[in-house]
Amino acid sequence: MVLENVKYHEDVIEAEYSTEGYSVINYQKSYTLTRALINGKWRVYNGDKLESTQKIKEFEICESSSHESVKTWVDKGQYVGILNKILIDQTDQLKLISKKISKTISIYDAKECHEEKVVNYVKYNDLSFSYTGDPKDIPSIVEYLKTSEMKLPASRQMLTESGRLTFILDSEIVATIFHYILINFLNGNIPKLKLNEKVFGEITVYDNPLNKFSSTFSAFDDEGVKTKRKEIIGDGIVVNYLGTLTTKYGEPGNARGVLPKPDYFSIEVKNGDWTLNELIEESKGAYIAIGVKKSEMIQNSIRITPRSVIKIGQGSVFFREIAIPIQELLTIDAVTKENRGVFIDEDHGGVTPYIRMKVRAILY
Repeated sequence: MVLENVKYHEDVIEAEYSTEGYSVINYQKSYTLTRALINGKWRVYNGDKLESTQKIKEFEICESSSHESVKTWVDKGQYVGILNKILIDQTDQLKLISKKISKTISIYDAKECHEEKVVNYVKYNDLSFSYTGDPKDIPSIVEYLKTSEMKLPASRQMLTESGRLTFILDSEIVATIFHYILINFLNGNIPKLKLNEKVFGEITVYDNPLNKFSSTFSAFDDEGVKTKRKEIIGDGIVVNYLGTLTTKYGEPGNARGVLPKPDYFSIEVKNGDWTLNELIEESKGAYIAIGVKKSEMIQNSIRITPRSVIKIGQGSVFFREIAIPIQELLTIDAVTKENRGVFIDEDHGGVTPYIRMKVRAILY
């Protein structure tokens, strides 16, 4: 049996812009609990006598970590000063959240590990970004999102082709695809893809909790296991699973949650050899899909509604969504050198390039 004491605390500042200026609030969130690993399951422990004879996996125990961003934490007054440096139009929407996070895991008969960091979330109109670092960098992040916001004229051109089409998918869409792949198919409890199975084109995917800029940076996971950059897919082949102390498959290091379950921290897709300009030049008649408005998993197909779609050489087109069946991931045939950090949700981030592959376009 393994017993752990867990302490978690957040100091939070939230700001939202309206035509009347910023509204700013600050508050705290925290919890403490003791949990026990009994016969392969984590349970909240209330002091009852418990016994377990199950042997757990070997693991590298956590080490304490204090991210350099902790030194940059600001109070509410200083935060307002940061907001005053942001230049946006009155019609723009902007929401900011900054958190100073402290997490402690005490493993009985072993050691105590402590981690601190400052995480920032920026939502500008339809674009989102998150990072671990100095809140004073928020104005430059807003500027980055402003330049990233591709404002295409409203399209009256309907997509008339259907079926399998060649698409260049941007970094945000690529991260979303592999988010669903990792969560739904490479979970060490119930993996749906076989180890050493060739399922993808020539692409390599990592979970990297140690990316210090990512909002999900963590030196140890929620079981107290020391984290590391883990290769999950290598050259299109499944080489590992999201593993924890309790999963049937996969090495520990991917546990997340109050009662930990297998999950990932930050997706990284290995860069390719193409520049984006070269890829566009070599993909005449293909389409470029940009951003994610909405996404979902339907059976073995990932459905994505992009923010915009361009037909190379012709301009923007209008249609419902794209579908990416798992088997189509074998058609990935180009990966760019360029990549960028992307926001997936508050628990997941990524650094991903553009890719080219076959996609099924779904018309209205």
